[in-house]
Amino acid sequence: MLDRCVLPLQVGARYELVFQGGWTHSGIVTRVSPGKSLTLAWAWEGVPLKGTTLTMSVSPKRGGTLFKMLHSGFPRREKWTDLYGVTEWGWTYYAMNLKSVLETGHDLRSDLDG
Repeated sequence: MLDRCVLPLQVGARYELVFQGGWTHSGIVTRVSPGKSLTLAWAWEGVPLKGTTLTMSVSPKRGGTLFKMLHSGFPRREKWTDLYGVTEWGWTYYAMNLKSVLETGHDLRSDLDG
């Protein structure tokens, strides 16, 4: 869960996400399409690999809204295998929780999630 989010909707601006427990993630906003999409340069502190990009978009769908997320730029190299696997697991976990909260109001996260 986030304690703080600084996310200026301006290309080239620095964003910062501060999670409970003190872990911080930051990067650069690379694309903004108001009301449609947002792309962030995504890198990991202490990981000496070139970063990836995270694009989030919304569009109308049958009286509701379709949210899409694409985390791309993972090279097909062995040194990226673990980072890709952890990232895939993490986004899947949090997307399932978001769906649960939006549809039922039930938060699936555990206090042990960190």
